[in-house]
Amino acid sequence: MKPYTSVLKRFATPYGWANRLLRIDLSAGRISAEPLDHYLPDYIGGRGLAVRLAWDSFTEPVDPFDARSPLIIMTGALTGTRSPYSGRTSISGFSPQAFPYNWYTRANIGHHWGGELKRAGYDGIVITGAAEAPVQVIIRDDEVTVSPATDLWGLDTYDTQEALRAQLSSDVRALCIGPAGERLSRIATIHTGTSSTAGQGGFGAVMGSKQLKAISVLGSGDVPVAEPELLDGLLKAVGREIRAYRSIPNLSERNKAMACDRGGRVRPYACTEGCPTPCNLYYADMPGVAYPDRRWEGHWACVANIFRGMSEGGPVSYDGLFDWQMGTYAGLELNVLSNRYGLNLWDLIMSMVPWLERSQQAGLISEVNGLPMDWQNPQYWAHLLRAIAYREGIGDALAEGGMRASLRLGLGIDLARRYYNSWGFGGHWDGHACWGNYLVFPYWIVSALQWSTDTRDPYSSSHGYVQNIMRWSPLGNHAGEPPITWDQIAGISERVYGTSDALDPLSGYAGKAFAAFYHDRRSVMKDSLPSDDQVFPLIYSVTTPDRYFRAQAPEPLGEIEGPSVDHHLFRAGTGVDWDEAEFDRAAERIYTLERALCVRHFGRDRRMDESSYESYDYLENWQNPLLAERYALDRARFQPVTDEYYRLLGWDQETGHPTRERMNALGLGGEHEDMVASGARSVAEETAQAGALSHE
Repeated sequence: MKPYTSVLKRFATPYGWANRLLRIDLSAGRISAEPLDHYLPDYIGGRGLAVRLAWDSFTEPVDPFDARSPLIIMTGALTGTRSPYSGRTSISGFSPQAFPYNWYTRANIGHHWGGELKRAGYDGIVITGAAEAPVQVIIRDDEVTVSPATDLWGLDTYDTQEALRAQLSSDVRALCIGPAGERLSRIATIHTGTSSTAGQGGFGAVMGSKQLKAISVLGSGDVPVAEPELLDGLLKAVGREIRAYRSIPNLSERNKAMACDRGGRVRPYACTEGCPTPCNLYYADMPGVAYPDRRWEGHWACVANIFRGMSEGGPVSYDGLFDWQMGTYAGLELNVLSNRYGLNLWDLIMSMVPWLERSQQAGLISEVNGLPMDWQNPQYWAHLLRAIAYREGIGDALAEGGMRASLRLGLGIDLARRYYNSWGFGGHWDGHACWGNYLVFPYWIVSALQWSTDTRDPYSSSHGYVQNIMRWSPLGNHAGEPPITWDQIAGISERVYGTSDALDPLSGYAGKAFAAFYHDRRSVMKDSLPSDDQVFPLIYSVTTPDRYFRAQAPEPLGEIEGPSVDHHLFRAGTGVDWDEAEFDRAAERIYTLERALCVRHFGRDRRMDESSYESYDYLENWQNPLLAERYALDRARFQPVTDEYYRLLGWDQETGHPTRERMNALGLGGEHEDMVASGARSVAEETAQAGALSHE
């Protein structure tokens, strides 16, 4: 193919946003731009703008690998500014990973790519169509080029970025896929940097289906904000508080120890633009174990730490899972290999591997492509990862993700269901399917609500309740830090949720509906501003007497409560004169439109939501030490909690559909009419398909 280029016009630029959407149709060879101001500020940015674009463009669902399938990449309202942790980018579309419905869902990614795109003058990109041969997109401010990428096809994610830096500039920022995405693995990621990935959803496979290897950006502009001094003051206020408990110790001793061991070095690392509190460790020049002749570099992120192995015998048991002891060198190597291949680490470690381990223990499987299964052996792990990435042997099935693989292979299907919560996604902060996150009753009641109504694992941006209560309360492992007392927890709960029951360890099902509703909206805010899910909402503190977060903002604001910081960041960045209630309403508008889209496309209803409860029918993984036994979900007691949750969301308690009244109140009256008509068609089609299948 020949390269094609367009120089795109700009539009009037408000504070924060670029007011320009880039559209690329790879089938038609067309590049264009359009303004977004008719959506602003009502859909904030990021995740919010993405679902609005999806609603307006897709009256019916599209197969993820159809050329019409969109890849929607959106920055947030504050991306590219000095708003704290604002480097994240939302990636959305019809998900190859989602199961049994390939419905619209989302992922997000950190590092510096989003800020670079905003500085190039774009809020986001929508890519449709499919190229006839591998291509790449190159964005240099107003100039956008689609050019051949046959020289990049076949490279892993690290080597792709190195090649792009050599071709374009040492300053280029790129999103790219690895071998897994090229081969349409349903657990393929989109990658930037060394360990920043859009991990869930399988969107790397969407890029692969379009033969789109990389999207590179060089932006030379800046992002004007309404009140730069206030925004900077809020950044510093948040940073001061977070540094009080999130810090990295002096690394000189660790580097000395590594030099005396096998070599390598480590330094602090911020995983996203706008981070005032670097807390990651970046490793370099680390000798390999599975591949002793190679040296690796990268940083640990979240679940990747489990590659090292987890020890039993501490305060938390892992049921014999993750009990390999491979250490830092092998653990980092396997982390880097997975990232180079472009594989979803969460699906692999938290769900697929437990399923394979249990299947092995049950005598159902003993080897992978001729190599005996040995979870203590880094060479075995490297063999497994390559098989999945390149679809070699049994890896062809595993590349579909663990739930689909179990069905395709007829292998330990019930065992796989134990570790996959719902919608094709592995367990995460649920206290049942996931053995990596210590969570006990009654707190997983909120998790059950959030999992039931989402289209994916909800905990890419909703850690604020489940993780934080287990971290900050006396139930947590504080490593010398004093926990927040239960009396202090009760006071915080009353402030944030209106009742102490929401965080009371003995409260059972009471108070949980509002907590789920609250964090649904907060999830949207974080994905749309954007901000860091491990920090926001700012609820708990190590510096205040009552342990409730307060920030000392510049005058005239002065002291503000932590949960209000998101709203003040939005106002300082964009100048939009909303009060907090209107900001909350915008988040609810976005969440409601996501639900309406799912109803429109798949007839999503309460019956479908309730299918997720099966994951909670098992006894919980861990017992609350303040209670006498372990619990499973009591569906009779859970039903009125769900009723209350739907009422708060403005959804019909029988159907689970957003009501006309609530959608009208959110400015979505016309969308409600379309949802009702399209949703009825979807239900009729699903019923017809089910009848046909029953007669096969």
